[in-house]
This record gives sequence, C-alpha cells and structure tokens, in this order.
Amino acid sequence: MMMDRKRMLVIGSIVFGLFLLFLGAAIVDSSHLTSDAGTPAGNDRANVWGPVVAHAGIFFFVVGLVGAAILLEDLDIFVRLFLLIVAFVALLLVLANSPTIFG
Repeated sequence: MMMDRKRMLVIGSIVFGLFLLFLGAAIVDSSHLTSDAGTPAGNDRANVWGPVVAHAGIFFFVVGLVGAAILLEDLDIFVRLFLLIVAFVALLLVLANSPTIFG
C-alpha cells in the first residue's frame, strides 16, 4: 500500500522535528561533560546551539501536527482536534522559554 505525498510529508516533518528535539537535548547535555564544563565551547553548546536545534525541531514538529490536522482529511474529527491541541501545547512550551525543556 502506497502512501500519498501529503501523508509522507506530514509524517516526515513530525519525525524530523522529534529527531531535532532529541539532537538539541543531546547537544545541551554534552556541554555538561567534565572535560568541557565551564569552557567557552561548552557554554556555547549549552546556551546557543542546543536551543537553536531544539527550536528548529519544535518548528518542524508543530508544522507537522498542524499539517496532519489540516491536510489529512480521512482522520476522525476528534483525532484532528487532538493534534491541534498537542500543537498548541508545544507552542506554549516554546513561548514559556524552551530551555526549560532541558532542565
């Protein structure tokens, strides 16, 4: 069974967003290694590169969720509403200062 282009694009966007969120958290956690703690490179990874990658990830994740709710018309209406609610909560996490996601 072949999936249409819209479904593949939505699934790819959600998966890519989740992967970038994982990568952003890994970058922030790698800055706290004992050999790198307190160095300028470690501080840059914790304060700049980790959140930048995580913001890109949350962007792709929210775009994928909203795209799924709008483009995939064969989904139940309550599933589509749930996807919009999850996208709204993810946006609230970004607006509430997303570095708090990592602790």
